[in-house]
Amino acid sequence: MVSNLLRAEISLRNDPHDWNSWDHYRTIHDIRLNEHPFVASFQDSLTFTLSEAEGVLLLRGAVHCLDSVVLEVDKKFDTRYTGNILRVRCYSYRYVAYIPGKHLLLKYHNLHRDSDEYHHRIYDPDTGEEVVHEILKRYQFPLFPEVLDELQALVSNR
Repeated sequence: MVSNLLRAEISLRNDPHDWNSWDHYRTIHDIRLNEHPFVASFQDSLTFTLSEAEGVLLLRGAVHCLDSVVLEVDKKFDTRYTGNILRVRCYSYRYVAYIPGKHLLLKYHNLHRDSDEYHHRIYDPDTGEEVVHEILKRYQFPLFPEVLDELQALVSNR
């Protein structure tokens, strides 16, 4: 059931989470969420907050998906200017998916003592039992739409 959702086997690749222009990041982010077939809504529940004084961009809130799935998101980005172009790069990730009143489905994060240690957990949707716990490298960590793809596959496999 979950073997096709494992990420630790991903071979070394360029960092998909590297520096990007803020305008490009935001445009792609909105397009991918608006077009993702599993997303029901996010516009009123997922918010970017830019604190230029602190050099931090935050993305926090929830994406509401089909089948009553909620994906909580908490991401922190470093910011810097290259000329007059604002660039962003995420350094702190937390994705937690669940069905309200039921069990967890999925967790991704790098919130342990070693922020270069990325955790991937999958839970049995019926029992809440953890069935996968992988420790990943940064290049193996999924992009936001890949988290949604995985969540959709996990729910459709029930």
